[in-house]
Amino acid sequence: MEDIISKISSFIKQSNKLVILGIGNYLKSDDGFGIYVIESLVKNYEKSFKDVNLEKEVNIITDRLTLINSGVVPENFTDVLKRENPDKIIMIDAALMKQKPGTLRIVESEEISETGFSTHALPLTIIIKYIKSYINTEILIIGIEPTDLTFGEPLSGIIKEEADKFSEIFIKELDSFLLNS
Repeated sequence: MEDIISKISSFIKQSNKLVILGIGNYLKSDDGFGIYVIESLVKNYEKSFKDVNLEKEVNIITDRLTLINSGVVPENFTDVLKRENPDKIIMIDAALMKQKPGTLRIVESEEISETGFSTHALPLTIIIKYIKSYINTEILIIGIEPTDLTFGEPLSGIIKEEADKFSEIFIKELDSFLLNS
């Protein structure tokens, strides 16, 4: 995880405006990873920012950081992305990468078409092309190899454990980013 955090850290340090997009479906077990992480971030910032609320899909933490819980329809938030006009976007999702379950990694742009992001209405490649046609932005995709995608099951133990560890470390990176405004 250290390598991923290092890449995230350098990615966000160079940012003026960052949007983090959690993608997934709680109804399909580990596919809820991305939204679980976003909810963890929102819960952390609810304490410090009065307009931040777990019930909202879009939470503008500061003028430099926005958190979006897009569920299974990230394409529904392209207008928000255009309005926010971030120079950096991080997408977090469960990804079928043929790795050991619980493996967290950055999915490189050339790997996107070979990686399974199963619950999206539109393929992630199309969403990214659309976003980049309207916004001059860099996109970083963080995926975790799921253990279980069974309908009606909660996050599996290993994925929840990794999500909690990742969220805790990610919050420290975001706090540093916000302090250096």
